[in-house]
Amino acid sequence: MENNRRRLARTVNILILALLVLIQILLIRSWYNKTLDDIGINAMTISRVVADSINITEYEKLLAEKEPNHYFREMQAYFQRIQAETGVKYVYVEHQISPSQIEYIFDSEKDSLGETDGLSTPAAHTHTKAFHTRAQTSTLWGTLITGYAPLINADGRVIGAVGTDVDIQYIYQELAKRVGQIILYTAAMVVLFGLLIYFTLSEEIRRRRVVEKNLKQSMQSVKNLLNNAGQGFLSFGSDLCIESEYSIECQRLLGPDLDKRNFPDLIYPKDQEQRDFVNKVLLECFQENDPVRREVFLSFLPDAIFLNNYYIKIEYKFIAAKRQEETQALMVILTDATEKRALQEQMENERKTLKMIVKAVISRNDLLELISDYQRFCQMTVPQLVICKEPLQRVIVDVKRRIHTFKGEFGQFEMMHMVRSLHHLEEEIKSFEQRDSATSAGLGMLLQDLKLERVLNEGLRILQSTLGENFIARDKIIEIPEAKLVELEDQIATLIPSQEANILVAKIRKLRYRSFKELLADYPNTVEGLAQGLEKSLYPLELEGGEFLVDTKRYQAFTKSLIHIFANCVDHGIEDREDRIKAGKEEKGRVVCEMKLVQDQILLKIADDGKGLDLEGIKQKALELGVFTAEQLAELDDKDIIPLIFEDGLSSKDSASMISGRGIGMAIVKQELEKIGGHLDIVTSPDTGTEFNFLLPMEGGAI
Repeated sequence: MENNRRRLARTVNILILALLVLIQILLIRSWYNKTLDDIGINAMTISRVVADSINITEYEKLLAEKEPNHYFREMQAYFQRIQAETGVKYVYVEHQISPSQIEYIFDSEKDSLGETDGLSTPAAHTHTKAFHTRAQTSTLWGTLITGYAPLINADGRVIGAVGTDVDIQYIYQELAKRVGQIILYTAAMVVLFGLLIYFTLSEEIRRRRVVEKNLKQSMQSVKNLLNNAGQGFLSFGSDLCIESEYSIECQRLLGPDLDKRNFPDLIYPKDQEQRDFVNKVLLECFQENDPVRREVFLSFLPDAIFLNNYYIKIEYKFIAAKRQEETQALMVILTDATEKRALQEQMENERKTLKMIVKAVISRNDLLELISDYQRFCQMTVPQLVICKEPLQRVIVDVKRRIHTFKGEFGQFEMMHMVRSLHHLEEEIKSFEQRDSATSAGLGMLLQDLKLERVLNEGLRILQSTLGENFIARDKIIEIPEAKLVELEDQIATLIPSQEANILVAKIRKLRYRSFKELLADYPNTVEGLAQGLEKSLYPLELEGGEFLVDTKRYQAFTKSLIHIFANCVDHGIEDREDRIKAGKEEKGRVVCEMKLVQDQILLKIADDGKGLDLEGIKQKALELGVFTAEQLAELDDKDIIPLIFEDGLSSKDSASMISGRGIGMAIVKQELEKIGGHLDIVTSPDTGTEFNFLLPMEGGAI
């Protein structure tokens, strides 16, 4: 066991040593490569600055004349100053004179105008952008890195190259020092970490294996969950290239092989402008550190696209990055909303159709006038254009105004198919007037070819299929089956949001509903006629309140039965003129009718200021009819006697007249009241009058 431990310790020490040495070698290599790159970039930058400062015209003059001039001396001094300030080895300008030779124009070391040399870097005379070379060793010049920047004339041709040489010999000296330090550091650390790792390595390995196993299981569970979530999940870093892990749904929506694909290119494969915009916004998101501003940038990204016949909703969320060089990645959540969008569009179309129907019903006469105007335009104005002699521009202006007006008017009726067709017509006219051969007759033929009336007829068929054939056929008359209106109300309640639906349903109900007051509208004349027939003097009956709308079908039978209440008020309640004067009352009697809503119930009050109910007469009739015995009647209070007026055949009058007295009218009122679930309270007082208070349920609430 001990030997095994020692062997393991030695192995661990060797591994640690090898690992540390390898790490240090890699670090040295990384440092070395980065240092060389930095030197090269610095040399390239100096060359670019020098190239930008050279006057191309003066330079071309030197090339032609090969004689030093004032500009040559000026640049020679400038090159020497650059060399002194930056510490580079040489700064020069070379010009290629043959495939294998160059000549020097400027040099920081000496006056070398016209000197030739072998071509060492051909790319310097072909590249139009700055670059730098790798380290090059020369017995004459040392180990150098050279940065080049092109000189380009007005024709875009490379006519020379600025070179900057940097000696990197000192790097090797620094490298040797670092290697020695690393060796000592590594040896010391091996002993220390070797002992520590010996006791912890085996346990750490076991623990890591358990963690790794659990992590793999968790990752697989998450992957399974994402693959079966019905959504696409992918992520990318600041390079905007999709990372290798993404859910299966992404492949279905975006296509196969998404790894390393550019995200903007995927979602906008055929729209360069959109790709550039998304690319710019995403880069801004990754560069922005302020979370609030980053969310603002995210809001600029598309939240939905149409791709591969799919309507895809897109959400964005920043998450922790998996790559060490980045702190955050952007997760994209894709949801296939194709079916939902199609359903929404269908429902929206149905809502628009319902709105069109409602507006057509409410403003039918206005719609008929609009249809008539449009038909006259199609049938009369358009044919006349074919033979019109007016200037084309005047005709086009007039036609465009008419069409635009029609488009706005049909839009008010929610007839969007007409709006779209007329908008298309406007585009056709715009294209037509740009033709050199355009004439008024040609415009007329264009409008005839588009068959403008056919589009209108399609819209009218929708209205007629819903509201009936006669909706459009008869001028100024509405004939809509009630069942159609009820069906329309149900559709509105189902498809349109409640607040808007309440408004539309209220408008529809105005067509088949009437105000409660209208149901009693004939009674003022009826009461007046009764009073005249009985030779009684009455003030005119006034109907107060009742402006709320009700279903006429529900209340019609009941309100018709109220004739018996009004007849009893006039016949039984109101006294003759002489009797009223004796009782100290006004000569004219009053019958009043008030209607109002009380907590979603209709309170209907019908009252007279007559002599009140004859309770003793009612008891006598009840006794005669055998409804109650004398003993039973003696035990009844007045409030128990009043309901007896609703008994069949019971009337306080001895004989029947053309108006009342048969004892069945009040029974009819009771019957119809019970059908609608109403309640009646009667208040009567001798010589004061009787008051009938009906409380009726209000179906569907007030409108």
